[in-house]
Amino acid sequence: METVNRLLTADFRDGRVRIGGKSYYAGTYANHLLNQYYKNDTAARISVFMMHIWNVTDQLKLSYLKTRDYLSAGKDIQYILNTLPKLKPFDTLDIESERKRISELFTEAAAEEIMDFFSLRARITERDEGKVLFDIFPADYDKEKYKSINATIAEVQSTLSFYNSIAEDMQKAFARLTTFVRRVDEASRFDEAHLLPIALEIFKDKPSPVSTQYVPYKKNASSKAATVARRLFFDSYYSFVLTDFFEGLHYGHYPRKCEICGKYFLMTSARRQRYCTGTAPYEIRGKKVSCRTYAASINRKELAAADPIVALYTSRCNAIRSEKSRGTITEEFAKAALELAKEHKLKAQLEDDYAQKHYPIEMSRNTLYAETDKRLK
Repeated sequence: METVNRLLTADFRDGRVRIGGKSYYAGTYANHLLNQYYKNDTAARISVFMMHIWNVTDQLKLSYLKTRDYLSAGKDIQYILNTLPKLKPFDTLDIESERKRISELFTEAAAEEIMDFFSLRARITERDEGKVLFDIFPADYDKEKYKSINATIAEVQSTLSFYNSIAEDMQKAFARLTTFVRRVDEASRFDEAHLLPIALEIFKDKPSPVSTQYVPYKKNASSKAATVARRLFFDSYYSFVLTDFFEGLHYGHYPRKCEICGKYFLMTSARRQRYCTGTAPYEIRGKKVSCRTYAASINRKELAAADPIVALYTSRCNAIRSEKSRGTITEEFAKAALELAKEHKLKAQLEDDYAQKHYPIEMSRNTLYAETDKRLK
């Protein structure tokens, strides 16, 4: 029986998430929530429209339904759909199709069918032993219609659950993401191995069940061949944000808070970067500048030594140039070694697993020089 929410669907592949035809680094939408939570007070706006949703949820659990409450719940969801596009990723989703689904689901005819179903189900349950033994059902029992209305009720319950929890989901996700950002600097290194224990301590929830399909995925519009991606259907906004956050963390993407503008930005490397590249709230000589430029102007420029990848690269390059000046290696050998060291650095900045496990080894003098010697031969 299909009850998954089709509104909030995302494809995940190689550290990226694609929604509504747009692809971003995994972790982007968790970062969006951090920046947008207070901007439009989305959670607070949505909370206003919960009363009838709560009432109908409780009524269905008790196998009865009030038509007026049922219709009001549908209207409340429509009001929520007016507010959701203020928050990513809902601004890229097919909200109009969802509006149509809600308007067709929450009708007076549907409410009457559900009430008739509850009445019929009660009469089926109350059959005596003889009727149960010989599979005798009430005269108005229609097996296919019974299954159809049962499926409708499951869809209604799934829909109510999604919209009932969305405001609380935002509040809970925001609180835990901000806690994570405050604790990021506790890690000795900004990679999955060091950040994951902090995240798991904060996000103590068990993984939410999601429905999965495997679909063809093109990395960009010019790609001729497709690869396989996981398409996930989320039953709650919280499960989506949690998945986006941990998918990002797995690939070395994590949110940080800029010390200049106070906005959150998504890091995609192990650097200890403290400022974003957005526009600073201050000017230099009357001109707008980035937060990083402004920080540099007040002697708060981030040091390359704070980046373990760049620090190792710089140290090795200095050693190579020193050996060349002393004549212990040729100019040709030094040039090749410098090119190889740069290749290793670029790869380490893109692949966190390589940066952690292989980069220090391949940047050692003996290993780098041995590989350079092979290339020159």
